[in-house]
Amino acid sequence: MALRLNPVRWALVLLVVGLAAVAVVVALSWPESTAEGALTEATVTTPAPCSGPEAFDQVAYDLNGTRHEAKLDGCGHSENEIVRVLVKANTTADTLLQSASTVSDNTIPLAGRLSGMLVCLSGLAGALYAYLLTRRGTTPLPTLIPNKVGP
Repeated sequence: MALRLNPVRWALVLLVVGLAAVAVVVALSWPESTAEGALTEATVTTPAPCSGPEAFDQVAYDLNGTRHEAKLDGCGHSENEIVRVLVKANTTADTLLQSASTVSDNTIPLAGRLSGMLVCLSGLAGALYAYLLTRRGTTPLPTLIPNKVGP
């Protein structure tokens, strides 16, 4: 049996569908910002124990075909371990590099935006389904009239 909706409910359904379409367009067209600097892999050359005041590992990395050395804002890595770092402009040997896993990047990749939007839409669909189930339970059932046999 099809659910019959009055015009006001149809307008609400179309409004929700329209808002979902606008959300998709915004999520796909929102510009992605990038962090300042370049992400690259670095090799730990001199590990440092985490107990001292200078608990910074020494790392070496290649950037634009040139080998550089710098301190890593971290400790406890093993020698020759490869870590991803964020190299900003004007980095010297005394500069402290940040590990890529600790960089607070304000970008949300497209896949993250779309998955977040889909979670919201699935929650909306679940709420609508629950509403329809509860509404169906409050509708009175038709009563059966017993057949009379004989006079």
